[in-house]
Amino acid sequence: MEIFILILSSLISVLSPANFVADKVLEGAVRSQFKQVEEVKVRVDNAPVHNVAAGKVDRLRIAGRGFFPVEGIRIDTLELETDPINISLADLKKRKYTLQSPLGVGVRAVVTRTDVLQALRSQVVNRVIERLLRGLNRNKQLDSQQSAQTDAIAQGGMRQNVETIRQTLESYRVSNPRVEFLDNRRIQIEADIEEVQTGEKLTLAIETGIEILDGRQIQLVRPAIAIDGQPVPEELVRDFAANIAQELNLERVEKLLKVRARVFQVRFVNNSIEIAAFVGLPAGFTL
Repeated sequence: MEIFILILSSLISVLSPANFVADKVLEGAVRSQFKQVEEVKVRVDNAPVHNVAAGKVDRLRIAGRGFFPVEGIRIDTLELETDPINISLADLKKRKYTLQSPLGVGVRAVVTRTDVLQALRSQVVNRVIERLLRGLNRNKQLDSQQSAQTDAIAQGGMRQNVETIRQTLESYRVSNPRVEFLDNRRIQIEADIEEVQTGEKLTLAIETGIEILDGRQIQLVRPAIAIDGQPVPEELVRDFAANIAQELNLERVEKLLKVRARVFQVRFVNNSIEIAAFVGLPAGFTL
């Protein structure tokens, strides 16, 4: 969500009495917020035109393809559409941009299967995956209240199994990722993982569904993880899913940026993931 606010800030910064609204200037402002942009168009809806010079815009619309927020991460399609924008003329002259009234922004983003594969090969995503795996709760203990000796032996074996898998996942290298979009909003990801010290190669397979909770959180549904065809213990899967949910929780973004953010829809269409979202900025928000 931070990138959308940066885009708005860059656009509003060029809506000044000096330059009005040159298309190339606006498009350049959007491009400046990305590592690379393949194609982008910006449209300002305003009547009469002189309202722009007074800090008022009826609607801003942005549409484009091939947005790279960072190296190796591509958004195939990105569309933004704003409510009316109202900034005081005094703010424009001072190059300071504070909203005089609330501003809503609708967002539609599409990521293709090819984009997902490219992202999985990127250094940025690999660092995130590594952080998620290392963030598993090492101190969590399995329930061992049963006192029967056979149960204690089984519990000890399970605990050792979990610890072994954790150690494996902490010293790995990911390669050759594969992605499939399944029915019922489920996704399957496979990759080869190589232990750094021994060079032993294993196959990691993850399958999960996706749902939205309260518009704020994208949650994994019935996730399953297997290594070389062997299911990973449920404890480890739960910890991994919880870490993912925490990363994708919009509540922390809302608290940090003092905005309102909602995800309306996540769906799989034609080997792509389509996300529809909304960002609400309050009156007094400074861009």
